[in-house]
Amino acid sequence: MKTGKYFVIGNPIEHSKSPLIHNYWLKKYSINATYEKLKVEESEITNLIQKLRRGEVHGFNVTIPYKKKMLKFVDELDQSALKSNAVNTVYKSGEKIVGCNTDGVGFVSSLVNDLNYQIKPNINIFIIGSGGAAYGIISSLIELNPKMIEITNRTISSVEKLISHFERFVPKGTLIMRAWGRSPGKETNLVINSSACGMKKGDTFNLSLQSLLGEAFVCDIIYNPRKTILMKQAEIEKIKSSNGIYMLVRQAAESFRKWFNISLNNSDVNEVIKLLGTRL
Repeated sequence: MKTGKYFVIGNPIEHSKSPLIHNYWLKKYSINATYEKLKVEESEITNLIQKLRRGEVHGFNVTIPYKKKMLKFVDELDQSALKSNAVNTVYKSGEKIVGCNTDGVGFVSSLVNDLNYQIKPNINIFIIGSGGAAYGIISSLIELNPKMIEITNRTISSVEKLISHFERFVPKGTLIMRAWGRSPGKETNLVINSSACGMKKGDTFNLSLQSLLGEAFVCDIIYNPRKTILMKQAEIEKIKSSNGIYMLVRQAAESFRKWFNISLNNSDVNEVIKLLGTRL
């Protein structure tokens, strides 16, 4: 059984609930390891990788703004990281430092297992944001054969790069760039906010959810505040919505499996979701 030091790295990192999640499972499964937040500058990542190589650190998660930057620091990328072009979990396998991505699997699993939302073929999806989280989520969504994925972001070039990366995996016309401020239409089944917009007080979405039909669903990967700006908009339009707490826990469970070879069950997941509910 692997033991030792594990971290979640990012900048900012104060908001992260990952230590609460992983330390609960570490205690439950009597694993002699610790998991902490670690605020790092990009210049410090090389040193962290070296510590992992020497066995002083045993693994870490990656959050904003390093999910895409981490690609250049690891020795090897598994299929999830190659397809998503982003890394959120790092571990050592033999002598190699490996990067993988559990965001997409975690997102889809949360929809199916926690939110009772089945992603049907030919679904129309509207995604806000084109950063590392979007790459991870889209990499799993395209395996479900959606009819259309619309992507909007403040920086147009960022969306262009995302579409350029994924267009070889999907039929032509599946991925469509929308101008920032463009609202999802009535054909949209699922709206996803993969951006950090909504984490700070004063953040606003320059879009409307008025055109969505009653069976649409809005999912915001932000989990603090518990009821996000986008969820409040959905509530006004009587559209079902959720924050990102379930995705957070499901992707964490995948990371845990990579590090300790333990497949967590729904009870493990639900216990942590309940715990987080008292801490947000």
